[in-house]
Amino acid sequence: MVRQARLMAAAGWLAVTSCATYRDDLDRARARYEKNEYGHAIALLDVLNHDIDSLSEAERAQFAYVQGMSHYRLGHKRHARHWLAVALAREKAAQGSLKPDEKLRAVDLMSQLNVAWWGGESALEQPAACKRDEDCKRGEFCEASACAKAGAAQKATRSNGAGDEAAIGDSD
Repeated sequence: MVRQARLMAAAGWLAVTSCATYRDDLDRARARYEKNEYGHAIALLDVLNHDIDSLSEAERAQFAYVQGMSHYRLGHKRHARHWLAVALAREKAAQGSLKPDEKLRAVDLMSQLNVAWWGGESALEQPAACKRDEDCKRGEFCEASACAKAGAAQKATRSNGAGDEAAIGDSD
């Protein structure tokens, strides 16, 4: 009976210390990141990745955030984008996993990395101002003093010689 109690106590101690070890590894990786030792942080996290199931949901968000930011600082944009997306998804699942400034930084970087990844203009950019169709890029027309992409459901206009515009027609 005493032996069984000792075994149970030892098993409990091992469970507590093994979880603490994973948390300690995460803390060590974060400390390396904060010291601008991004390669070391990534190496520690890569080893810890095999045991990520041992971390809490909040710790997994921290893991992904440090991994993403470390990759970003080293210029590994593809990996940074992946890990920051994971961090934001885990933050969404367990609100408060990331500090407010970390969440803001991750959202901002994700929007930059998404524009770079998918190409094109940012959705936040304003369309070019115009007075007539000739002021716009090819495939666009001037509508309400802003260039708009020509589309099947939009009105096309043409300018007559007097400067007023006549509608060609709707294409519904």
